[in-house]
Parts: sequence; C-alpha cells; structure tokens
Amino acid sequence: MSGLIPLTGRELKKWYRNPVFLFTGLIQPFFWLALFGSAIDLSKFLGVIPGGQVGAIFDGAANYITFILGGVLVITSLFTAMFSGVNIIWDRRLGPMGRFLTSPIRRSSIVFSKILSAMVRILIQVAILIGAAFLVPNGLVLANGFSIEGGLVLITAVVLVALIFTSIFSVIAVRLKDMNTIFGIINLVNLPLLFMSYAMFPAGMMANWLGDAAKYNPVSWAAESIRTVIINGTVIPSQAGNVTLWLGSLAILAAGLILLSYFVAEGEIRD
Repeated sequence: MSGLIPLTGRELKKWYRNPVFLFTGLIQPFFWLALFGSAIDLSKFLGVIPGGQVGAIFDGAANYITFILGGVLVITSLFTAMFSGVNIIWDRRLGPMGRFLTSPIRRSSIVFSKILSAMVRILIQVAILIGAAFLVPNGLVLANGFSIEGGLVLITAVVLVALIFTSIFSVIAVRLKDMNTIFGIINLVNLPLLFMSYAMFPAGMMANWLGDAAKYNPVSWAAESIRTVIINGTVIPSQAGNVTLWLGSLAILAAGLILLSYFVAEGEIRD
C-alpha cells in the first residue's frame, strides 16, 4: 500500500520525539495497574483472606491484580486506540493532510498509518504493564506458568481490540473536522465500554442486566481470553471453545472494520 511505511514512521517519530507524550504514554499503564489494582482491591472490600477464598471469587486467580491484568491490558489498548483518530483531525487542521493528498499515495494509507502506529504503541504499553504487574505489591502470580500458546492468545486479543477501535475512531475522524466532537464521542463511550464488560469485575458481582450486556462487549471477549491464559498458563480444554469463540468474533469484527476503514478513507478523505 503506497506510502504506508513512511507515514507510519512519521507517526511513531511524532510519538518518541515528544518526551512528555512519550513518558505519559509509557507510564500511564503502570498507574492503571498500581492505582486501580492495588487501591481498589475488591478482595479487601469483600473481606477475603489472601490464600483463602480469592480463587473462588476471581475465577481461580491468586489475587485481584492477577484477575484484572487482562482487563487492564485491553482497556489500555482501548484508550490508546480511541485517540488514534485525533491525529487525522490534527493533520487536517494543521496542513499535512493537504500535502498527503497531493502526493502519490493512497488515501487509505493515511488512515492505516495511524492504526499501525497506535498498535506499536499499544504493544509497548502492554509489555510495560506485564513487567509492572510483577513489581507492584501483591502483584501478578502465574501459578501455572505461562506457555507460548498463552502468549499468542494474549497478543492476538490485544491486537484485535486495537484494530477494532482504531478502525472505528479513524472512520469517525475522517468524517469530522471539529476536535471537540471526537473528544465528546470518546468521553461518551469509554466508560460504558469499560464498566459494561468483564474487564475489572467478575460476572457474578455484576447486576444481571449488566452482566448480560457485557457478554456482547468486545472488551469482555478480549479480557476473558487473556484472563484465561494468565490464570491457567495456557488454554485449558474446558475453555478452548470459549476462547476460540471470543477470538473468532474479535477477528471477524476487526476484519469488517478494517474494510470499512479502507472504503471510507478512499471515498471520504478530500481535504
């Protein structure tokens, strides 16, 4: 795809050449884990004794941080992906978009460069989060080890969520010129996607209607897939069907949205 690699490199240079943006982007995942996982530890609110009933409440996880790590990885991916579309509006307002459109590149390359650069940033954040999870007090416990298969499931889930939401917000940004509008949309949907999912809370602790709605949330599919392999070390036979369904559904949704991004970019990017 003409222009994709140079444009992706441009986006990444904008990221790592801005010290404040780079630092906040890398440290933010740690705050998610340390503050939410440690300060809002549900096992403390429930009066659970470490080593006692934790596993029964948290699907076999040794502690709350182990339980929510998959959710935090997905939420970090979600939030970074949401803001990827903002750069399209900045390029339009500050002038680079006009230069792109007079260059011999495909218009879809402009959008896909934002998607690819966001995915690179997300994968770096994920690596930092996993390392931080071992360092925080009462942190990540891999009671059953971790397999290559488990690592592939984790990366696949994160990448698919990134593709889904970068595509959605890139399509939205292509059709917008007002920065405030996209920020309003982001603020409108991020909390429902977070709290109407299994990212931070066991299904048994949610209201029935909320738990039912969470079953259809892509954030839940990704978080549960990652949680399964973190807790069990790999995809256990009893969960293989669920993980396959969750990842398959994410893949179908991601493929459809990538195609939509392509056609919208080719047809709608004009100035």
